[in-house]
Amino acid sequence: MEQVSSLIIAKAETMAEAEDPTELRAKRKAVATLLSYAIRKERGGQPEMLDAFLHAARASGMSGFVWRHVEDHTRTLLHEATPRAVVLVSPRIPWHWLTGGEDLIQLWVTATSEVQYTEEVAQCVVDTLLRIASEVELLPHITANVWLWLTKRPSLPPVCLGRFYGSYPHIVKAVRGLGDIEVLKSYFLLAWSEWNALWDEGFDEICASLREDFGGVGMDHHRADLIQRLDQILGQLDQGLGFLKRRNPNLRQRRFQNMKDQYGKLKDILLEANNEAVARTSYFGVRVALYTNQGEHASDSTFPLQCS
Repeated sequence: MEQVSSLIIAKAETMAEAEDPTELRAKRKAVATLLSYAIRKERGGQPEMLDAFLHAARASGMSGFVWRHVEDHTRTLLHEATPRAVVLVSPRIPWHWLTGGEDLIQLWVTATSEVQYTEEVAQCVVDTLLRIASEVELLPHITANVWLWLTKRPSLPPVCLGRFYGSYPHIVKAVRGLGDIEVLKSYFLLAWSEWNALWDEGFDEICASLREDFGGVGMDHHRADLIQRLDQILGQLDQGLGFLKRRNPNLRQRRFQNMKDQYGKLKDILLEANNEAVARTSYFGVRVALYTNQGEHASDSTFPLQCS
């Protein structure tokens, strides 16, 4: 078993290094059969096989690289795994296929509180978090401390189902409901991308949030962070559809134009909020100056803000 497993993993590693997603996808069933074994090896202090498996899965560009073929073993696999293994393989779980997955979510939530931080771990947590949250019936099982992982703001790959589903309106409402502006801002910074358009209903909720949660005086630095991110995205989109199709061949003109329209509108809302905040600051500044001046010259009957 050890020799056969090593040969298969070595082959998968070679294909991953060669960035050959077509061949990796063709071999995914063979690689998938080793996941149980790789998890047990990792638990025993030998993570190399699991790391090679994950490398191959990422290089394939498939979110469902494995789990459709080993779904029946999902619970057993994760209950055998270390917190690190649970977190790293969780983006491969088809949460939308699983029924009664509350126990797995609890297992995953516990793992996120115990796993040692790395950029890869943060990527996996955020991806999985948004994928679980996209299922309305599973969303309530996500605890507040897990949402704090959004503030790590890991870079997400072009193909990321968590981000793809992450702008569902019920997710936007849930994050707003946390009442934490840093988490909300981080969520937007992660959900916005040149690789994904936003869901229409979610987009409307995001527009409302920018006006209501990020408007007014005192939100300047938050708006600046969001505008900077939008400028990055719009800069990528300005390079044209052909440029983006090098990384995402499935991108079509209609979705491309939709992204330009959506992200352009979000920037306009934030700029408008900035202008309103500046105008309000100037107005109150003048009022304070006038009242101060009134106090110093109370005998001046020509002062324009006399109280009746």
